[in-house]
Amino acid sequence: MKKKISWITPDYYIDVDLPIVDRLSQIFTIKWMIVISRNASIIDNKKFVEHGLTHKSNLLISFTKLECRSVSPTIWKSYYRIVVEAKTFNPDIYYISLYGMPHALLFYEFFLPKDKCVAACHNVTTPQGAKWEKIAKIYTSCWLTYFKNIQVFSKGQYNKLVSLYSGKNVLMAPLALKDYGEPKEMPDKLHTYPIRFLFFGNILEYKRVDLLIEAANKLVRKGYSNFKVRIAGACQEWEKYQDLIEHPEYFELYIRRIPNEDVAGLFADSHYFVMPYQDIAQSGAITVAFRYNLPTITSNIEQFKEFVTDNETGLTFESKNSDALATVMQYAIDHHVNIYRSLCDKQKEFVHRELSIESIVKKYVDYFNRL
Repeated sequence: MKKKISWITPDYYIDVDLPIVDRLSQIFTIKWMIVISRNASIIDNKKFVEHGLTHKSNLLISFTKLECRSVSPTIWKSYYRIVVEAKTFNPDIYYISLYGMPHALLFYEFFLPKDKCVAACHNVTTPQGAKWEKIAKIYTSCWLTYFKNIQVFSKGQYNKLVSLYSGKNVLMAPLALKDYGEPKEMPDKLHTYPIRFLFFGNILEYKRVDLLIEAANKLVRKGYSNFKVRIAGACQEWEKYQDLIEHPEYFELYIRRIPNEDVAGLFADSHYFVMPYQDIAQSGAITVAFRYNLPTITSNIEQFKEFVTDNETGLTFESKNSDALATVMQYAIDHHVNIYRSLCDKQKEFVHRELSIESIVKKYVDYFNRL
């Protein structure tokens, strides 16, 4: 008889969990409970889920809308409904990727059997400069202390988890490539100019967009004109970054949440994906770049080394150094025709070897069957 799983996903991890749930529903019976944030659209999320699913047998899907902010005490009503719905399915396993800081953990502790829970942890260590950094550190410590069965998504996070917490039953499976569908057009990027350097995702302090802006300013001062910096993502304090831009004509700015249907075209029309982060646990954004075969330019922090080997699967520069980033961007512009195809080919080889959906799903299946 197939094992049953109650799978709880927040809307901001739908794209992470969807390909996994889709494949696992061939092996297990899954009730997928998708929790929609107060300001997000249920309709848009339903469309995204329906578009991405291919295997619908043994898969029941429900959507729960949160009526208030996660920090509000009245959120308990929503969390209570969620855990009761999960229990009603009478599953063998509860998979929880709804972090629900700062209240949800209390409901998981009180209502769900700990031995049957698998708790996803995207950030074993909280990135420096993250939103609510101090509270997140405390909540994460409580999360990892309480749960016995834990999933992490990178080797670096696995090593940190086992060094800090003993006696845990850990699943290490990388994020599946984020897939936003096929782009409407796929230009010949080997011979098209200007070179577009893309930053994509929520703009937060630790991601160091300021370094990218400063690097672009320096390239213009050196006389470079055949490039554009494309910044796409929501930001609550964009003014401080806007003030750094010396030459607006070299920037393409989309400072808002990018609709799912626009993401594929955004990546297809860019040449390089830039991640100037000073810290990160693991990045979902880099898997989008690998899905659309977009060579990456990343800081040389340890977390990116699982994905990017300099001058093979991407280009790297010294972290927190805008001069170093400008030098690498200049190298990419000057040598684009000579290096671009090799970077793309090496990235494809890495994806096939390390990030195939089959190899990732097998890790989940083996782990769930051992519980």
